[in-house]
Amino acid sequence: MNSDAVQATGSEGASSSNRWSPRSIHLLHALIAIAAVQLVYWLLVYPAIFSAGQRPHLIDVDDTGVATLIAPSTEALQAADFKPVDLPWSDCCEIGYRALRFSVTLDVVPEDGLAIIPIAGVDNLAIVVNGQMARQEGRMTLPDITYHGNLKSISYISPGLLHAGANRFAFIMVRDSVPYFDVNRPLVGRYAQTRALFEKRNYLLNEYQLQSYTIAFLLALLAAVLCVRSEQKAFAVWTLVLVLAWALRMHYFRWVDPPFSGDVRVFYYFSLTALMPAAWVNVADSWTGRPLRWLSEATMAVTMLSLGVMAYAMFAMPSGGFDLCASLSNTLGLLFGAATIARFVWHLLRVRDDRHWEAAIFLLCITLMAVEFIWQGLWDISTGHLQNSLPLLLTAFAVAFFARNVRLFRSMNEINALLNDRLQQRETELAQHYARQGALLRRETLVNERHRLMRDMHDGIGGQLMSLLHTSRLKPIPQTELSENLSNVVDELRLIIDSLDSVGNSIGTALASFRRRLEPTLTAAGIRLIWSNTLDDQVAHLGPREVLQVFRIVQEAVTNAIRHAHSATLRIAISSEATPTPLLHVVIADQGSGMDKHSSGGHGLKNMQARAESLGASLSTQSSPDGTEITLTLPLEKG
Repeated sequence: MNSDAVQATGSEGASSSNRWSPRSIHLLHALIAIAAVQLVYWLLVYPAIFSAGQRPHLIDVDDTGVATLIAPSTEALQAADFKPVDLPWSDCCEIGYRALRFSVTLDVVPEDGLAIIPIAGVDNLAIVVNGQMARQEGRMTLPDITYHGNLKSISYISPGLLHAGANRFAFIMVRDSVPYFDVNRPLVGRYAQTRALFEKRNYLLNEYQLQSYTIAFLLALLAAVLCVRSEQKAFAVWTLVLVLAWALRMHYFRWVDPPFSGDVRVFYYFSLTALMPAAWVNVADSWTGRPLRWLSEATMAVTMLSLGVMAYAMFAMPSGGFDLCASLSNTLGLLFGAATIARFVWHLLRVRDDRHWEAAIFLLCITLMAVEFIWQGLWDISTGHLQNSLPLLLTAFAVAFFARNVRLFRSMNEINALLNDRLQQRETELAQHYARQGALLRRETLVNERHRLMRDMHDGIGGQLMSLLHTSRLKPIPQTELSENLSNVVDELRLIIDSLDSVGNSIGTALASFRRRLEPTLTAAGIRLIWSNTLDDQVAHLGPREVLQVFRIVQEAVTNAIRHAHSATLRIAISSEATPTPLLHVVIADQGSGMDKHSSGGHGLKNMQARAESLGASLSTQSSPDGTEITLTLPLEKG
């Protein structure tokens, strides 16, 4: 092969590998996981654990017949008119009592007796052998009956009730709400042999169910805790609903003596059966992390509407209510099962989610639920998948829980390092956020202050200059008056410039800047500044607006003292008070002639009082012939 051919082959290989995008590889991994879980269940788990296999050939039963009874007693059984039937047999649509009679022929009576397994869909059942009551559990007289017919067990027939030849067996059966009597051929055999043959089936129908729903209730408790503590509350809540409905539905078949009537009991069963697939949809939706809008509301609306129809059918319709409820629950199961599978598939196609095995187990549970509803809807046969798949749900939940909480199993050092990194990251984010917020607040404060100062310059400085201009046109202005007016304009400009420079600074920085600018002015005027600042930098936090207003109050108080107090000294003291609500105190005091000789010219006490009120602060003034003291008291935010 020449070099060109080699290069062409290499290019083709490279282009072929490039066709596998990351999303395609991700989807392939998901499909492999789903296929693997399905194959393992159907080829290994189901045949080994849940499949009962073919029923072995035991002792034949013949001469089968059925009759309607007037009471659940051996007397009524003897007086009944039996009609021959072939098994399986079904009778509809009246509740009450029925009897199945059949014969078992024995060459010799087994020393260990016989075992009999009734396969009948009834509420309760008694077994009569050769006219003697061999088994009766609970109550069978309507309307106060128990539901021991749901407990599937192997009944023991004592050798003392049997004899060689034909033995007459009978089942006395009762229904109080479900209008169907469904009876298959009973299984009869020697007790020890039959017990051994059906040991696994007996375990699955009894101990396994008990263990499953007991674990399910514990899991529901765990889900309830997660509802309070977990950040993914929707997933925890819907998981709680699903597991609780599943466990209660399993418990239903073993609840032989509920405290309510048969119609209420059947409605309770259909309610749980309808709630399960609705919960599945929402579990899948919240599991994706991208819940669809209104999906939970829509599913619950459909479920509540269906339950309303079921309630009407069970309690208001004279007949046919049970069939309508069964059809509706099967329809909901298929509808919501298909929606759940579609939601999972849609998520896996659109999002690169690495939880492949978790999704595969969830999909297997949904598949088993769908198979159960299909068989129930088409052939009115329960496959047992709905009950048996509960441990798979437990496995899926455990996978989800531990995968998302695996950090609990890390070493203490790893946890501390992880928390420290996250804390530092969060502190950095918060610092950046506060810096941005502070910059925005300073910018907003500066813009607002500029607008206010433009109004002050227009009304104050502009007004004074216009007044001087107008007066000068009418008459000559004395030099002393002109100098004083221009000095007032210059002081006002200085006040504006100083306040603009201090916008956004801390209170300490703003006042320190004010002191540096103030001292030369006071020295030139022959005034000595006595400055005291005992503020603690940790004591408080003031925003730019508050700093600016405090600064302007101090400026105006000092300016008025310079102009009008004729004092040799000016004392400014800044301090804080550690009360439950920390306080800032600013005192401006002179040793001048007192307030009654002051003239603030529109920028005096009323202006300072208005600024203090805008801060929620108080401004107090004490004046005497020996001087004036102005005190600003401002509540501080706790830092």
